[in-house]
Amino acid sequence: MFALKSEYKLHEGPVYGVAISENIAYTASADKTIKSIDLSSGIMQPFTVRSEVSPISLWAISPELLAIGYLNGEFFLVNPRTRNILFEYCFTGEGIFCLYSFNDTELYIGLGSGRLAILDFVRLDWIYLEQISTDKIRAIAYDTDAHCCYIGAKDGELMAFDVSAYCVNHRWHAHDGGVNSLCLTSTNLLISGGKDGHIRVWNNKECVNSIPAHRGVVYGLIQVGAYIVSCSRDKTIKVWEMESLKPVQKITFHRQSVNQMAQQNAHSFVTASDDHRIAHWEYAE
Repeated sequence: MFALKSEYKLHEGPVYGVAISENIAYTASADKTIKSIDLSSGIMQPFTVRSEVSPISLWAISPELLAIGYLNGEFFLVNPRTRNILFEYCFTGEGIFCLYSFNDTELYIGLGSGRLAILDFVRLDWIYLEQISTDKIRAIAYDTDAHCCYIGAKDGELMAFDVSAYCVNHRWHAHDGGVNSLCLTSTNLLISGGKDGHIRVWNNKECVNSIPAHRGVVYGLIQVGAYIVSCSRDKTIKVWEMESLKPVQKITFHRQSVNQMAQQNAHSFVTASDDHRIAHWEYAE
């Protein structure tokens, strides 16, 4: 199954966010820095960002475009190669808890107030900024077939957001305490992870499978090859068969909460933890 390839201690505080573009992993920490490392060589990169507040969300749009969200609502688009700031904005008093893109022009930004912002990162102009939830937007996943984004929030709701009409078509209660992670698989399964520790599979608004996966918040869900991988505040990483959600591996490497994951390719991924470390995992027969 998945084995540890490398571990890195790049930060002096909990690591909240991780994003990968090609072989470069970017990490955001409570030590108020963003750092980067080449996963193929293990060499730290010259790109480092220092700030007055903690960065809490990252999204690598391309090797030349990294989105950064901060706890105080500051937002930046930067070119990691030239280190130039291409765009900046401040959602005053609203933390940026989720960043997500699925096409060549739009970045979705989930805010602490329950507002959703959509930025055209080519024109560098706002497309949409509206209240769609009563609490923090924590997770977004795109469904190609339905042409919608599923959006999960701290109030426990899941929403189906029409990406053409820019409106919420459906909403339903998914997890007590909040929806913290989402994954839309290559087989078109919508999977959610919640503060209740459960992982649930949805067919439209109907829950078709629910399992008590973790003893804490499910902070991350990704597909890696034929498997679903989850991470949690309970310090564990778990691997599941994609269709049945049968557990096939439990990893107890991190000493504190596992806050985020990012897929590198079809056989490897990276985890970020409160224990100040990031870990690079690779599939091994």
